[in-house]
Amino acid sequence: MGKVETVLKAEIARLSRRETRRLTQKHVEELRRLRQRVATLEHEVRSLKTARAEEQIKAKIRTTTETVATGRALSARLSPGLIQALRRRLTITQAELAKLVGVSTVAVGMWESGSTHPRRETKARIVALRSLGRREVRRLLADPK
Repeated sequence: MGKVETVLKAEIARLSRRETRRLTQKHVEELRRLRQRVATLEHEVRSLKTARAEEQIKAKIRTTTETVATGRALSARLSPGLIQALRRRLTITQAELAKLVGVSTVAVGMWESGSTHPRRETKARIVALRSLGRREVRRLLADPK
């Protein structure tokens, strides 16, 4: 009689596993789909946060440049040493400073050597860079524009 009992037990276990699998299959698929959707939404949120931070930096530069252009840019002293010190503080190269300010690398080199001085508009942008930090500058440089 032990054999019939074992066979019945095995069959009941097999049928219950099969039924459980059938009942949970749609939930498992739904869970997988929802996890994938959450991952996409997290990615979208991350990219939106990054874009928002970049826009805030751009707005900060714009407003700073506008306010600086009217007053402080005319009176600001930009000696070659101050331009070099700004670059060192922001840990950027001459080419990167040129990209941020909108001039050529040669122009930045000439400012730092003291042969020429930045124009009024460029001077306002350089003064505006003083209020930015390294991270903000890195984000600006990473922006493909």
